[in-house]
Amino acid sequence: MVKGSSLNEQKYRLDLSRYRFERACEELNTAQELFEDGHMNASASRSYYAAFYALLAVTELDGFESAKHSGVISRFKFDYLRTNVLDRGLSKLIDNTFNLRKYADYEGFYVVSLEEAQKQIDSAEAIVDTLQPYLVSRWTEMEKRIPNAIFTRTSTRQFESRPVESKYIIKILRAAMAAPSACNQQPWEFYITDDKDIISRLSQVSPYAGPVKNAPAVIVPCYHTDGLAVPMMAEIDMSLATQNILLEAEDLGLGAVMIGIAPIPERMNAVAEILKLPENFKAFTIIPVGWPVNKRPQEDRYEPSRVHTV
Repeated sequence: MVKGSSLNEQKYRLDLSRYRFERACEELNTAQELFEDGHMNASASRSYYAAFYALLAVTELDGFESAKHSGVISRFKFDYLRTNVLDRGLSKLIDNTFNLRKYADYEGFYVVSLEEAQKQIDSAEAIVDTLQPYLVSRWTEMEKRIPNAIFTRTSTRQFESRPVESKYIIKILRAAMAAPSACNQQPWEFYITDDKDIISRLSQVSPYAGPVKNAPAVIVPCYHTDGLAVPMMAEIDMSLATQNILLEAEDLGLGAVMIGIAPIPERMNAVAEILKLPENFKAFTIIPVGWPVNKRPQEDRYEPSRVHTV
């Protein structure tokens, strides 16, 4: 089996496995609907895909990928059936669903009978039902091994030179915009840059902005002031969005740190000048993002004496 090494890879595999299994259940429902509507060939095909996605949900957990269905099926049999990890009886069910789908989709004028379509649904359902307890067990086991980003995040001030791909920036911004805000006013605006000159200038707006200088990417969360339901809460809203940025960066294996800008007018104005912000946009913070040079453990800050029961 191919094992994902990093925690980020493990989380990706876990999420993808769950997605594959959801697809399996969706395809099974579609197969039943097509059967009831009298579309036997289409039903047989969707039943096969229900079974196939269930197999993928298993193989994804161990990092195996193949562009060919036959590759996934062969690997599944070798890794999970031959070794008795799962019931060997699945092998015949898998072969039957694969073969009927091949006839239904590719053999000229082949008409799937009502009995064949029903058997195909039953076989796919048996595969999905058999794999579900195994998958749930694996998911639970993996979740225990994946630390919560809240308890692993530390501020990163030194970054590797390699760039941060746009797909990671998009994930970070999705997390930022998932934050709650007062009256759902969502005041945020985000400026992203990898321009070395801009980054260098941003690193000089505060005595504490030095870590910005060598970051491969910088996110500048800002907020607009027009049309807000509760404008006095905008900076609190931005704090919540910023925390989401820091946690998502941690979850992705990246490092980041919050450089304080608001509410100090001199710093806010300096950032506004560099980024040429519209008059109604206010800079809130600067967040350098990149691959950390080193990763230190988070200290346990829980202090029972700070907890007051009333």
